[in-house]
Amino acid sequence: MTYRYSLINPAKKPFLTLFSKIWFIFIGSVFVLLLTLNLFLVFKNHSLQNNIENLKTNYNTISKDIKNIDEITAKLQEQREWAYEIFASNTILKQSLNNLFDLVPDSITLNEVIMHKNSLVIKGVTPSKDTYNMLLLAPLKSIFNTSNTTFYQLQNGWLNFISTNKIDNSEGYNE
Repeated sequence: MTYRYSLINPAKKPFLTLFSKIWFIFIGSVFVLLLTLNLFLVFKNHSLQNNIENLKTNYNTISKDIKNIDEITAKLQEQREWAYEIFASNTILKQSLNNLFDLVPDSITLNEVIMHKNSLVIKGVTPSKDTYNMLLLAPLKSIFNTSNTTFYQLQNGWLNFISTNKIDNSEGYNE
């Protein structure tokens, strides 16, 4: 007779139970999830570093452009100031020419007026030296430091004159 200690037939016991399989699947899924999250963070970190490098390069370029624009702006402001000075000088010059033409009496005819930076040359016709000296030379001497006049006799009795007037300082003249 054979002795049996168990009332049931023994069944084969599996190596992994259902509970163990669930635990392994859960641990594997968490591992895959964490690995995916790590790869995502590494990719984002690399992407942000590239973006930071691009922004630094862009910042440096923009800084250089701003510096160049500031230099150009400074030059343009200098040129604008220079243009304002020239405009003011031209306005003064225009006013001086108008005043000069207002000084010329009707009896004296001007043929040519040459204005330089420090001098004025007037060529014209006058009926006599006295008319020229009284009506035109006196105002010219009050404006200019030196005034020299040369007269040439015409056939009709009138006189051609060339008046050279010089001033020592050239304030107000930029050209």
